Amino acid sequence: MSYPADISLIDGLDEQSFDFVVAGPRGSRCPGISSPPPPHGFYTNSTLFLLAFDTTSRTLTLNSTIPGFGLHQFVTSNEAKVRVYATTMSEPPRLFTWGVDENLQFTHLSTNNITSSACYISNDGQYSFSAGGPTAQINSLGDNGVIGNQTNELYLIPVEDIDSVDKTRNAVLHGAHAFNVNVNNKGFVPHLGMNSIFMYDIADNGTAQLQSINLSPTEGDGPRNSYSSEDGKLLYVVPQWLDVYEVGETQLKHIQRASVIPEDVRGYHTFRSNTVQPSKYGKYLFTSTRSWESPEVNGYAAVFEVNDDGYLIKEHAVTFYEAPVTLEDETNCDPEGLTDYMYLSDTSQGWIFILGWTPSEQTLDLVASLQYPDNASPYEATWLD
Repeated sequence: MSYPADISLIDGLDEQSFDFVVAGPRGSRCPGISSPPPPHGFYTNSTLFLLAFDTTSRTLTLNSTIPGFGLHQFVTSNEAKVRVYATTMSEPPRLFTWGVDENLQFTHLSTNNITSSACYISNDGQYSFSAGGPTAQINSLGDNGVIGNQTNELYLIPVEDIDSVDKTRNAVLHGAHAFNVNVNNKGFVPHLGMNSIFMYDIADNGTAQLQSINLSPTEGDGPRNSYSSEDGKLLYVVPQWLDVYEVGETQLKHIQRASVIPEDVRGYHTFRSNTVQPSKYGKYLFTSTRSWESPEVNGYAAVFEVNDDGYLIKEHAVTFYEAPVTLEDETNCDPEGLTDYMYLSDTSQGWIFILGWTPSEQTLDLVASLQYPDNASPYEATWLD
């Protein structure tokens, strides 16, 4: 089975480089800049990998490995890039906090038990938000940025059924997948099996009140991930489409839809979308998609142009990039023509690819790649600078 990458954006300047950590590997950099790599998590081992992407030489290198507690599914960081948060696919279900110093040395700071394996995790500086399978949870973040006590556990099925349902990593494939909170304290949990997006109101004390359960436009969509516009007025969701919703006080209103795969492959193979992220200047959205149960089929990254209010200018992609295998991606930047970088991670053959977006030419091009050693299969990554 092949998997595509998720997209993350990184802002950069001329003469700079960037690092990132992968639930498995590490970092990226922008042209002309020198900075630390990102960590990356892995499907097949518990290691975190620290990678460095040099935008001048356009090289991607493995700087170091960090013994972890995986199998790590997803990693993200706080705004200051000094804390890395990780979920795991192994038992028991847990969340982890890592400290990152100025020399990119990692220190394990906390382990938090949760009810079911979480897939994605996000944070707003005060709380972490994670979801997976039948549950989602909110945890406090201490003044030092370490994940602390759980402030609320959310049940996406009747609470009396929790003890009897699957709560392992397999539940992520048909349950809750991610937990995104916007600037107006509205929380969103896409649920694949229910083909719905749960909408919550998040209180200052870290508790959540369910506002509505919003059905995806068509049966079988399977929403996986979401991203909120900067002002919180719009929500972008990726099933096998890029869906745009207006965010009301208590519910969502579906407004636009565009395909995240070329129309000439739709219906011939099954795809699952991974993520949606904005470009550096907010004028474009990037999505990534992986093939599902079709190892001979590659994944795609796509680019969509948005207007000043965040709506799609056209309900079709500006361009697609067919990955050499399958994907996951994030983005970075360079002010000279090429404005954004994104990583695509592949779990079928253990590759990570860096793509560059050049809006003046409206092209996505392969910039660098690296295959992990020892048959490692990376999944998500987060940029550390």
